[in-house]
Amino acid sequence: MTILQRCILIGMFTGMIACKSKKENPVEVGKFQITSALQADTSVNKEYVAEIQSIQNVEIRAKVKGYIESVNADEGQHVSSGQLLFTIRPIEYEAALLKAKAEVKKCELEVQNVKILSEKNIVSKTELSLALAKLDQAKSEETLAELYVTYTKIRAPFEGIIDRLKFKQGSLIDEGTLLTSISNNRDVYAYFNVSEVEYLDFKSRNPNNNKMTAGLILANNQPHQYKGQVETIESEFDKNTGRDRKSARLNSSH
Repeated sequence: MTILQRCILIGMFTGMIACKSKKENPVEVGKFQITSALQADTSVNKEYVAEIQSIQNVEIRAKVKGYIESVNADEGQHVSSGQLLFTIRPIEYEAALLKAKAEVKKCELEVQNVKILSEKNIVSKTELSLALAKLDQAKSEETLAELYVTYTKIRAPFEGIIDRLKFKQGSLIDEGTLLTSISNNRDVYAYFNVSEVEYLDFKSRNPNNNKMTAGLILANNQPHQYKGQVETIESEFDKNTGRDRKSARLNSSH
């Protein structure tokens, strides 16, 4: 028997021993219980830092120059729409209105005289046209003077809460001076930013564009009494942060 044949026999003998060993020691298979996964709807909550703004927040500015004659509202006061807030001394503007009215009367008399003369061919039709144009100008100045008189009474544009009063009675203010601001807090908007990935995930899960419900956690970690809904989504993402801006409207009273 050659050396090669001996090696083959030894290899076969070794393989037979290995197979025999495996048969003598079978591996036990464990038994496990099989069950089906429970399917249920799950709501996922995410928290964002929000910026709160009133549904209406308007600056109250003076439209004419003058001295504040009276302040008719207090800081933090709830006022109704059209309520008087400030009075600017109207004497100068009322005098200008009387002057404008007198100019209108003068121009009306001039038109009547020129019209009579024109009918008698004493003056030309051009003179009558000039007199009529002068009357129109006087009437426009009268209307403007009346408007300035109304500007001396500053009223609330809507129902809301008055902010800090920046000027008191007797203060001299200029046209455009900021007097205070008024806020309508009946509803508030909470603005928060979401990433582009979150936006795309939401759109894929919400193909019908159903409104999401949002809650507000106040600074004292207490939840706001009323829930809100996500109403608006900006159409563009910030190029630097890759985030979009959403707003949720929350009602503060029912």
